[in-house]
Amino acid sequence: MFFQRKNLIAIIEWRLYMLITNFVVWNLLLRLFIILNYIINPDLYSEGPRIFQLLAKNPFLIITGFSSIVAVGTWLIEDIFFYKHFTHRNIGLTFLLRLLIGLASTLIIMIIVGIYHYQANKIVYFMEYWEKVKAFLINRTALYLILVIILISIFLNFTKAIIQKVGYENFFKIIVGYYRKPKEEERIFIFIDLISSTKYAERLGHIKYSKFIQECFRYLGILEIKYKAMQYQFVGDEVVLSWTAKKKRNYLNAVGFFFEFISILEDKSETFIKNFGVLPEFSASINSGKIMVSEVGTIKSEIAFHGDVLNTAARIQKQCKSLNRRLLVTKTFAQIFAPIAEYYKVEWLCNKILLGKKLETEIFAIDPKIEF
Repeated sequence: MFFQRKNLIAIIEWRLYMLITNFVVWNLLLRLFIILNYIINPDLYSEGPRIFQLLAKNPFLIITGFSSIVAVGTWLIEDIFFYKHFTHRNIGLTFLLRLLIGLASTLIIMIIVGIYHYQANKIVYFMEYWEKVKAFLINRTALYLILVIILISIFLNFTKAIIQKVGYENFFKIIVGYYRKPKEEERIFIFIDLISSTKYAERLGHIKYSKFIQECFRYLGILEIKYKAMQYQFVGDEVVLSWTAKKKRNYLNAVGFFFEFISILEDKSETFIKNFGVLPEFSASINSGKIMVSEVGTIKSEIAFHGDVLNTAARIQKQCKSLNRRLLVTKTFAQIFAPIAEYYKVEWLCNKILLGKKLETEIFAIDPKIEF
């Protein structure tokens, strides 16, 4: 398939990004807690339990090694082996599972360290050996370290849960209050909508139709990573995604996103026929230009986009059926996209006065040069 580009590379890049994030957060936070503990009780590292006397000998190496092993271990378990399991669970259960994984990883590392440490003392009897290891693990310092690991795991889990809801791009801007005052930005928006949704809903019933929509949109995740898309909102059977318009590459990303999404659904046709007896068909519209962005709400806030760019994109999307095209765009978008559209053809269709507008809007269609 022409539009199914190396998705594996996108997955690998994403997982490596998660590994780097895990590594940095674990190293920084563990060091912070160790430093705080040292400020409170500086004698701990020379006169306290053996677990902290080890730190006094080579603190940088031990802290880096310990935090790195925990970071890599939790990454392997959460983001590699059990990734699909976590994505199908609710946030509460996922949070608990991640916390238990982090705690188990810490205990395993501490037991290994304790065994290695006392093995060097050539203890002969197993019970004496076991008592030494227990003393190594069960003390105020070890419990403090376990508590630290739990707190770091909680912090990471809450952060990941928030990012899952608002996206990486918005997460840091929300944290610093960037959108508390409305900002003007130039962005690209795509509206992707299910064709004949009423017919599907009547045929499937509301319960099965809801599962049908879930199945359609479950393939968006990898495409959002691959095409650097920001998921703005779901409205029923429609999804709205956005990119910054500063990079010309994002004009290609918006178009490529839609056609690969269509290609994936066609590849999954047997699954849809088997489970629902119908094949999903989607149409889309794209527009670009200046909009206002602000953080709205008090008890529950979110990032909101305002402006004629979105209104026009939504109105054009409704013309896909009458014009019998899957992807329609505005002149504003087409003018920038056409010169770089190596694998696509851009065609002017018509001028139309859209609902709620006084002036005509020029509508263009985009199709791939190679059919899939």
